[in-house]
Amino acid sequence: MASEAVRQAIIDSLFSPDSGGAAEKLLIHLKVFEDVKQTDPSAKNSSRGPQIVGKPRYLCLTQKRNKIRLYKTKRNQNGAFTIGKTWSLDDIRQIESIDANQFSMTLNKTYIWAVERPRDKLVFMAHVVDACQRFLGKSPRLINLDESYLLRYLANPIAVPSTPTAPSPIVPASPTTATSMSTAPSPVPPSSASQSFQQPESDPRSYPSPPPNMSPDRPRNSPLSPPPTTLPVASRAAPSPPIVPATRSPQRPVEMSPPMNVQPEEPQPPPQRYQPPVDPREREREERRERERARQAQREREKRDKQAQQEKEKLRKAAEMQEKMAEKASLMNVEELLADFNWKTSGNAAALEKRLLGELHALEAANVHAIIQSDERVRSVIDQIDHALQELDSMDSWLLLYSAELNSMGDDIREIESQNRGLQVLAQNQHSLVRELDDLLNAITIPRSCLDSLKFDPMDTAENVDQIQRAAEKVQQVLKIKLGDGMQNMKAVQERMEVYNSHSNKFSARIFDFMKSQFDKQAENQRSVSGRPNTSRKQQPVVAMPHTVVEDNLIKYQGFSLWEKEMEPRMYSELQRYYAQTMAPLYEQDVRELIDSVRPLYTTLRNRGLDELEYIFKPEESRPVRALAYGANLRSEDSRTNRYRQMLRGSVEGVIGGGGAGIDGDERAADDAFAQLMAQGTMLVTREQNFMCDLFQYSQGAPKSFLERGPVYAQVPNTNELCGRREKPRDVKMSKKILDWMEIIFETLEPSIVSLLEYGVKSDPTQAVSMLASVEFQNDKWQGSDQDFLLRLCSSLTQRLTRMFERFVSDQLKIIEDTKVSTKKRRGILPFFRTFPLYALRLEVAAANIESDSQTRQTVNDAYEKIINAMMSSLDSIARETDQTGDDKEQLNANIMYIENMHHFHHELRSNKLHVLEKWMKYAKNHYDTSLNAYIKVVIRRPLGKLLEFFEGVDNLLHTSTPEEVQFHMNYNKTQLRKVIAMYPAKEIKKSLEQLYKRVDKHFSEEEGLLQVVWRGIQEELTQQHGKMETLIQRCYPDARVHLEFSIQDLLSVNS
Repeated sequence: MASEAVRQAIIDSLFSPDSGGAAEKLLIHLKVFEDVKQTDPSAKNSSRGPQIVGKPRYLCLTQKRNKIRLYKTKRNQNGAFTIGKTWSLDDIRQIESIDANQFSMTLNKTYIWAVERPRDKLVFMAHVVDACQRFLGKSPRLINLDESYLLRYLANPIAVPSTPTAPSPIVPASPTTATSMSTAPSPVPPSSASQSFQQPESDPRSYPSPPPNMSPDRPRNSPLSPPPTTLPVASRAAPSPPIVPATRSPQRPVEMSPPMNVQPEEPQPPPQRYQPPVDPREREREERRERERARQAQREREKRDKQAQQEKEKLRKAAEMQEKMAEKASLMNVEELLADFNWKTSGNAAALEKRLLGELHALEAANVHAIIQSDERVRSVIDQIDHALQELDSMDSWLLLYSAELNSMGDDIREIESQNRGLQVLAQNQHSLVRELDDLLNAITIPRSCLDSLKFDPMDTAENVDQIQRAAEKVQQVLKIKLGDGMQNMKAVQERMEVYNSHSNKFSARIFDFMKSQFDKQAENQRSVSGRPNTSRKQQPVVAMPHTVVEDNLIKYQGFSLWEKEMEPRMYSELQRYYAQTMAPLYEQDVRELIDSVRPLYTTLRNRGLDELEYIFKPEESRPVRALAYGANLRSEDSRTNRYRQMLRGSVEGVIGGGGAGIDGDERAADDAFAQLMAQGTMLVTREQNFMCDLFQYSQGAPKSFLERGPVYAQVPNTNELCGRREKPRDVKMSKKILDWMEIIFETLEPSIVSLLEYGVKSDPTQAVSMLASVEFQNDKWQGSDQDFLLRLCSSLTQRLTRMFERFVSDQLKIIEDTKVSTKKRRGILPFFRTFPLYALRLEVAAANIESDSQTRQTVNDAYEKIINAMMSSLDSIARETDQTGDDKEQLNANIMYIENMHHFHHELRSNKLHVLEKWMKYAKNHYDTSLNAYIKVVIRRPLGKLLEFFEGVDNLLHTSTPEEVQFHMNYNKTQLRKVIAMYPAKEIKKSLEQLYKRVDKHFSEEEGLLQVVWRGIQEELTQQHGKMETLIQRCYPDARVHLEFSIQDLLSVNS
């Protein structure tokens, strides 16, 4: 009981929920002494045990889930325990038994401990060794200890002798000896009986607790306990009746078997004990069987105890029921007795009690008297009763012996049944093992034909490739198989997997070498197909030949590339790099042929020179010498300009007229050729990227593993899909890798196109617009797809062309701003106003097929804004220089310049239907109307100057005076009116108008149609003034009876 108190104190201090060790279970503890100074061997056999002087400590073996720990604890003065050292099972290297009370354990160092009772030491070491076997699969090194002997303490720590020596023969005992054994005092029970494991519910492999019939309070050799199971069942016989001894033997009781039915003087042979086999595996299996039998016996004992407890509970309930019934009966008897004594509830209880006691005394006296006066046979009866009691004692001894024998036989029978069940389980396990091994062999076995196919079968046709891929699929299935229950670590399985891995690696190397050779072979075939000599001098069409031969011959190897991707990623990346390097020269040749087919068109434009391009603004020194006013020399050059204008106008309107080759045809051919070059180059890039993604399984819906591969194609199943649009992959790393390979394959594409751009723009700067439109068309077409390389190429070309065009526009602005006009030539259409309509037509033809919200359209519109603003600014500057003197003639010249240039600007843009410049056409029209009105007001004053001045004065007087008061004004009376009218007779008016017409004719050219327009405006102004003057005469001079001497008809009849 003291050991149980210590155990409970350890749990409360270290392993209780309050101390934080709820998940850790105390299995066993052992009180030891360290730093031992003295041991008294003389007290070894005394009841107090050996005298040991040292520091007391407690070793605790605990379990937390699947981890076992060993603690060294110390008991404090307050009774609580604290942990001093902690070790795991891995730290236990060696256990040595020094003597009966001392042992050593080698952990991180060697510890020597002493115990008070040797049996406690052996039980504790047995639990430690068993824990090592269960959780580590090995035992520590044991010195002076027998492992099988130790492990028997787990099943029955009481029945095993304290020293591992050979058992002595068991001498059959006489009845006297047997009786003395049953009545002898019990030895001190070992403390290890109370130090059993606490079996956790969650771990079925935990240590068993000791049987309930081995409690410390029960003697070891009690008659009720079963006899030792060391004797065979057949050697037991019916026991002889025991004789109760008169005295007790002071000697230590010896384990004795029941008396046999043989001669008492013949000793029984020693019992046949199980000897451990030589084979360690057989020994280990035997130990496991012993432990299993011990657990089975424990379960049987627990079952019997539970049944006995239930029987006791039933008997207790029955006894309680009988007591209640007896109580009720006694109450009824008492009531009858009281009724016989005529006692009522209200009677005297003391008198009743006195009367009852008197009756009882009288009855006892009568009984004693009857016994004394009885027959002499009473003594004989008493003797017989004593003899019967002795016989009952003898029968009780016999029953006890028979019960012990039956219990022993029952244990043997249960052991045999347990062995039979173990054999059945062993047979089932062996059958299951055979099935598992068969399944394992079937799972990891590959036919030899499959392995030979990977090594020797040809790879030339789609059928061969499909057959090889099916064999490779079996190999990969075996390599990827997942074996449970530790079978993956079996040596045979690992050896077989190593062999298959070797075949897999060799197959990967074969695929790598074969595909590299195929890349070289197909590249050479494509080079021979596309490398035909071109001896024709005619302009070749801008067409790129797709690599159909390469695609059809390599598409069948999709599965091989997927195998390399999954099994050998390094070889897979190297294959892609080698493919890109092999295909790069082919595409370099294709790009060179495309560039060479377009370059001659730009050479034709370059041979003409920039001076022949009428739509380019040129500085004054590079222009042909000609007057800015209208003259005969201008009319001779307009035929080519008109023809070019008609061609450009037709292009803008979508009607391309016929005609032979010439300047305009060359420009249009160059535009179309570059657009075709971009289309063909785009086709090569997209087709190659899509094919490469299909070959190396980079597509969006490509299989993820070799086992999910698709069918083997003898040629590309759908060539249209190779040129089609595909969605952008979500994997950024994949997109980056594809971009890297495309940059290797088309390394020379961008430099070649850039060289062509620079050459073409130098030939004709306006080619930048058509080039920009073609590049932007391809960029919009593939925007949002997986063609990252193509989109980057288009973006780079767009930026470069935009810079080229902006540089060209800057040069044009500088030419416009630097235009100077001499004083003698400050009339007529300025050079840049004559060039701009052609310039705008050329840009619109180049950008004819672009959208209104495109970047090219925005670039062209920005160029329009900059150039028109510069033109207007230069015109204003020239006009201001003309009008600096303030002379009427210079002001008239400035108006003439505005009228001619604004009319030309508006008329040409409107005729060419350039609606993108509608805003500037309105601006020119307003400016033209303003200048024309100012010009007319100036020129009509020459024929009608004084007349206009007189009536203007009359009109001004009307603002401050009434019409009747005007004629009383000194300067505007009737006399002055008649005098002014007389100065302008009809004949003189006609003559002045004819001179005015000649003057206007000098100012304006018939080419623009301005002469008639301006003269019609003058006539309208004269008619308006004539009506106004007649109105003022009628209003201010009603009684003067005076009228103008010329009529409206006279004004309109001049040069009508």
